[in-house]
Amino acid sequence: MAIKIVSWNIRQGGGRRTDDICNLLGQIRPDIVTLQEYRQNNAGDQISQNLNKSGLRHQFIAETEQTKDNTIFLASRFPFQAGNFMGEDAVADIIEASIDLPEKELILLATHFPQKKAQVPLFNALLDDSEALLKEPTIIIGDLNCGIPFEDSDSKTFYATRQFQALLNSGWIDAWRSRHQEAREFSWQSVRTGNRFRYDHCLASNKANTLITKINYDHDVREKNISDHSLLWLELEES
Repeated sequence: MAIKIVSWNIRQGGGRRTDDICNLLGQIRPDIVTLQEYRQNNAGDQISQNLNKSGLRHQFIAETEQTKDNTIFLASRFPFQAGNFMGEDAVADIIEASIDLPEKELILLATHFPQKKAQVPLFNALLDDSEALLKEPTIIIGDLNCGIPFEDSDSKTFYATRQFQALLNSGWIDAWRSRHQEAREFSWQSVRTGNRFRYDHCLASNKANTLITKINYDHDVREKNISDHSLLWLELEES
């Protein structure tokens, strides 16, 4: 059996869409889930409880000051240890988890990057640690709010493209792009301008990339307004 990983920005905690979010995750039956814009409120509790009932009993929520604040949520069938990649006192834009998969350990960096200048310190921190992370089966997955203009967007509007490309140049593999080199797909669309962006990514070390057997987006969830972001999923070979 393959190990399925799901990453999804559920938009402002889910709200009235929470039942649909839970139903969809129940249909997909992932082994590991990271959600961005999760909130520690009734909707968040419902999502957490539903995943727990589905067997994803190991869970981590990045702490926030208020329940209305967006955060990162991680749930897994496999035990893991997790914490804030940037340090306990920093805003939790990157969560680092060491997940005990059967016969191997996976390092997963679950991300939800802010806009524009605030991205730069996060990219720099990833670059600073890349030498060590790239030696392990590691994936950086989530909403990076960045990409390469006109490949991952309709327009030249990404702020930190240089830092994003520096990660790729340091050895990280854009797991989806490496398997869909000629494709142009987008995971978010501006309501105001109509411009489209591939904000949601999975960057993999070579050791992790060799484990990935499938990776794709589910755009139906966005088109059906379950969220404003497409869902990114991938499968790893179990052994």
